[in-house]
Amino acid sequence: MNPQDAAGSLYEALLSEARQWACDDAEDQEVLDAIENAPTPHDQLALLQTSSLVPSHLSSAIADAVLALDPATYSPTPTPPGTAMADPQLHRVRDASITVVNAAPEDNTPSDVYEIQVFGVSVLIRRRAQWGPATDVPYIHIEDQGDDGLLLVEVNNSGEHEHRTGAEGTSA
Repeated sequence: MNPQDAAGSLYEALLSEARQWACDDAEDQEVLDAIENAPTPHDQLALLQTSSLVPSHLSSAIADAVLALDPATYSPTPTPPGTAMADPQLHRVRDASITVVNAAPEDNTPSDVYEIQVFGVSVLIRRRAQWGPATDVPYIHIEDQGDDGLLLVEVNNSGEHEHRTGAEGTSA
């Protein structure tokens, strides 16, 4: 397999993963439509990378590999004014990394997106444009990137709940 075909296969695998992670709500579907209708392969990859459809460590690793394998196709090229993606900002605080991606109302991302990674846990925080009848709703995605698959989570002082990944499921 040549590098261009390998890059294309990796990109398609990432897009397939995004489709599987997407909820049936209109916002996720609009993000998928924006990705598929982006004007260049670079724009498609950038939209995938900044969306919340795929965990950021996965999308970043695949995007880096795609770019290394086929820079001619996936490298940034000038885009018309108003369509360029803002570069994410990365901040480091002790053992944590915090990534901030600017709001993009034209891509149905009404707020900045914040991802905090520390202690093998990734927490993504943003606002959803709509969730059922509610609008401008906070959305939080927590992903355990560690090996043990155990998270203790407490929401609004309601007591901690044990969440396990894998066959064990979730218990309170």
